[in-house]
Amino acid sequence: MKVWPIYLFFALLLVFSSWSLIDKDSPEVLILGDWEEVSWKFEKLDHNNELDFSINDLQKQEICKNLIIHKAETWQFSPNKRLTFLEDGKVREDLKWSIKGRGHILELKHNNAVVEDYQVVGISDNELVVQFNFDLQVKGIVKMTFKRIPKKEYAQKI
Repeated sequence: MKVWPIYLFFALLLVFSSWSLIDKDSPEVLILGDWEEVSWKFEKLDHNNELDFSINDLQKQEICKNLIIHKAETWQFSPNKRLTFLEDGKVREDLKWSIKGRGHILELKHNNAVVEDYQVVGISDNELVVQFNFDLQVKGIVKMTFKRIPKKEYAQKI
């Protein structure tokens, strides 16, 4: 029995698997840049048979009372692991960020040693989705969606 086709199959499988892993950008690279908050959704299984529904401003304020939730419209991730919250173009807060686990935990460290954890549900070139758990009368999950703010690139003067 010839064994070389089996070895060839596994060698090709190993090469293609390695190539696909190496070619993929890490979450730490994908998250860099400016992100604008687009929506908050409350996800819960037993609320009038809806899987998720939008949160209005009053509910958002109630959730924010007991948690450190950033109300900034723009999150600015920089390569030096600093996260700046901007509101109307003004710096609201500056803190450290890091990606933990296998790229699915976003950890924010405040200057006063308070640490926040968000679960990274999805990250791509144009969209960032994070979730956090809260306990507001009933336990639930809030999903925050961000869209990337494109960088302004100007034509080079000749």
